[in-house]
Formats: sequence, C-alpha cells, structure tokens
Amino acid sequence: MTLRVRLGEGFQDNTVSVRVDGKQVYDRPNVSTDLTISRADSFDVAVGEPSVQLEVAVQGGPTVRRAVEPAQTPFVEVRFIDGVLQLLPLPAEPPML
Repeated sequence: MTLRVRLGEGFQDNTVSVRVDGKQVYDRPNVSTDLTISRADSFDVAVGEPSVQLEVAVQGGPTVRRAVEPAQTPFVEVRFIDGVLQLLPLPAEPPML
C-alpha cells in the first residue's frame, strides 16, 4: 500500500520532516510553496499496516500527528497556514490549482 503526502499551501523556506510510525521518511530544508500550483512537494511512502501514525514537523515551528488509514485515505494534504500545520487525509488526490 502507498500513502502519498503532498505539502501544499503556506510553506516559505521551511525545513520540513515527516515520520511514519516513528521512521523518518522525509527531511528537507528550503521547502516553499509554488503559488502557481499551491504545492511545495509530494512524495510516496510504502506502508504495510492498515493504520499508520503520520507526524509532520516544521523546524522551529509546530509538529502535528495523526492516525491515517491508507486504504481509505491514501492521500494526505499538509498545509501550513498562519503558523498552524494541518493534515488532511483524503480518499482521492486533490487537483492542483
């Protein structure tokens, strides 16, 4: 099973790390949203469990954790709006604007 994580709105030269069940799967500096497509980055993570714990952190900022069930919600949109990280599990990949 694959979980697709898309970093969307609000990132401005941030260092972002993502963990799935405690394992680091993403760690990048200088993450910035391309305003023409409302996307900063996206990546796929192979998962073997029916439910995983997804954790996203912005260096020097917030961390958010949420249980995700990839079979029902294989896409997760992450937004960083007004200093708040939002994790939005979705049943289908949202369109790029």
